[in-house]
Amino acid sequence: MLIKVRVYPESHENKVVQTETDRYEVFVRARAEHNHANLLATHLLCQHLGRGVKLISGGTKQHKIFKVF
Repeated sequence: MLIKVRVYPESHENKVVQTETDRYEVFVRARAEHNHANLLATHLLCQHLGRGVKLISGGTKQHKIFKVF
């Protein structure tokens, strides 16, 4: 299953918000430098979904696509 995620780096708190069945907004405190925001977003999605996720596209963009295992 693929999900669409919008990541907001340098937010005030780390949280995941589901906006639709396959769309999420992920707020991370990490900066968008050296892949820190992507790694934290991946970790938060894993915790929220209780399943493994992998970044498929959008590594340098705010809108990303993740594959859920």
